[in-house]
Amino acid sequence: MRERIRHRESRGKVVSAEEAALLFRDGMKVATSGSTMGYPKATFAALAERIKTQGGIKIDLLCAGPLSSEIEDVLVDAGGIRTRIGVVGSEKLRAAVNRGEVRFVEGKGAQMPLQVKRGWFGPVDMVVLEAIGLTSEGNIIPATAVYDSPEWLEVASGVIVEINLNRPMALEGLHDVYQRGADPIPIVGNPLKRIGVPYFSVDPSKIKAIVLSDRSDRPSGEAKPDRMGEAIGEHLLDFFRREIAAGRLSELLPPIELGIGDLAGQVMRKIGSSEFTKFRFQVPVVTDPVLEIVDAGKVDWVSGTALRLSSEAWERFKADLDRYKSCMVLRPVTICNAPEMIQRLGVIAINGCLEMDLQGQVNSSHVLGSKILTGIAGSYDYSRNGLYSIFVGPSTAKGGKISAIVPMVSHVDHTEHDVDILVTEQGLADLRGLDPGERAEMIIGRCAHPDYRGMLSDYLAGAKKESGHIPVALEESSAFHLRLKRFGSMKPS
Repeated sequence: MRERIRHRESRGKVVSAEEAALLFRDGMKVATSGSTMGYPKATFAALAERIKTQGGIKIDLLCAGPLSSEIEDVLVDAGGIRTRIGVVGSEKLRAAVNRGEVRFVEGKGAQMPLQVKRGWFGPVDMVVLEAIGLTSEGNIIPATAVYDSPEWLEVASGVIVEINLNRPMALEGLHDVYQRGADPIPIVGNPLKRIGVPYFSVDPSKIKAIVLSDRSDRPSGEAKPDRMGEAIGEHLLDFFRREIAAGRLSELLPPIELGIGDLAGQVMRKIGSSEFTKFRFQVPVVTDPVLEIVDAGKVDWVSGTALRLSSEAWERFKADLDRYKSCMVLRPVTICNAPEMIQRLGVIAINGCLEMDLQGQVNSSHVLGSKILTGIAGSYDYSRNGLYSIFVGPSTAKGGKISAIVPMVSHVDHTEHDVDILVTEQGLADLRGLDPGERAEMIIGRCAHPDYRGMLSDYLAGAKKESGHIPVALEESSAFHLRLKRFGSMKPS
């Protein structure tokens, strides 16, 4: 215990997860952090059991990113979440939100922790974090996630630290914790240069309980490359090559941000296997494909907020921690996703989406305009500030019954002003410098599935008969979605 809890006065705060669960009260705002790893497990599991047994407790759960089902679904099953603030990460929580049983307030990437600090969501009662230990001064040594933890610790009234004994102490030093203030973020040149401290600063008196846990992450796996990811990745590589030939890019590509998910991972692998080298990644979370490119010796640096690794990749990471630490740093989301950092580094922002329309607008979060899938998350930050704002996705879904290219998206997360490039397995539409009519024609010709090109072209021809700057036919712009809702397919019956 002394190695893990170097602060002598805090050793008396070690309690069981069940005892820590007694600290929660109905209506509390509870913040946490992590991804599919790096989240506290034992404390929330004990809280869920307490709620199942005693009832009477519902919390408002804050986290800027998606959390594991071991937090979200466990608490939903117990009836313990009143409001989720941030992003939806699990199936049962998603279903509960869409049934109206759980309130959901969508967070906007790195803006959310800053808004909480400004008091927009009211006081935060408790923060629960996973850590590997405490310093001799009582500060918290992070485990595999930094994310939004510094902001939560600053505003929360109480803190529960869950020390994961399965996390090696050698993780110490991977983190660079810097709190944003009025001055510019002092990262110039190589982002590996530390500007902060390797721990979360906290008043030790705020720590109400320390829970020791040896729970492992729920096993996860990364999807293997498939034809969809290969095709989209190849379209992007061809685009980079054309930009180099035109003198707009150099052989040393700018830092790349790629969102999370199976398709993003497949695209990342394709890009990593190309002729390009010395990659620099400014990513929300460090995933298996990033590690694979590091292993191939093709990476200069990686800056992220957390690790999100499969069980196999985590074992590989632990076995060679010093090497990974030499090219990697984890920072708060308010630093990694800060507009000034994205703009200063000139990041190529690549994010996935649900659907795209002929204006170049993108829906990342809601099915048929109403049902939440996840949330806008960090794509909010990168799409508005990236050197290139690129959105990728399949041209169809549900066996061809759904076209991802529609006359008008059913929900707008990213306007046409935030989007430079759209890519599907069919092709890439470079929308820069085009007027609305030209953009629509480019998207139909390059990105739409052949089964839907005729219908989209017919819509555009009708819309162009209306006077105005943007070709829109209001009476027909929702026809694709209405057919899907009524008949189960966007294709005419």
